[in-house]
Amino acid sequence: MNLNNFGSKLRISDSVRNEENREKQIFIKLVSELDNCWVRTSFLHTQLQVDFWNYEEHFYHIIEDLIYLHFEEWKAELILWYVYDRIDSEGKILDLEITPEGKPAKKYKLKTPEDLWKVIEKIDKIENKGKKDE
Repeated sequence: MNLNNFGSKLRISDSVRNEENREKQIFIKLVSELDNCWVRTSFLHTQLQVDFWNYEEHFYHIIEDLIYLHFEEWKAELILWYVYDRIDSEGKILDLEITPEGKPAKKYKLKTPEDLWKVIEKIDKIENKGKKDE
């Protein structure tokens, strides 16, 4: 196996080169791709009764660990909830309920990874405001 040319065909799109959008675009692509993989895995298992879980499980664990390494724990848990638990067994998108300290609960229906990004940004702003007030 020769790794000299590893990655030589990889290209970063112009939208990702823009530093302002880079983190957001990579996040959206990561969550979207992981979600697509999970949908395919679930379809194979539930609809076709084909079980590749023993094969795929290690890959999912690696991806989950990388998510936990990069993001704060609450963000990682929210990302994994989005991928694994956001849609119930009947295909309905479940609401995400967030209760900021001292404020009423607010429900969000996250339909896209961009919706997830926006909610994480909102929570970050609330947390950062709380830290400044201390």
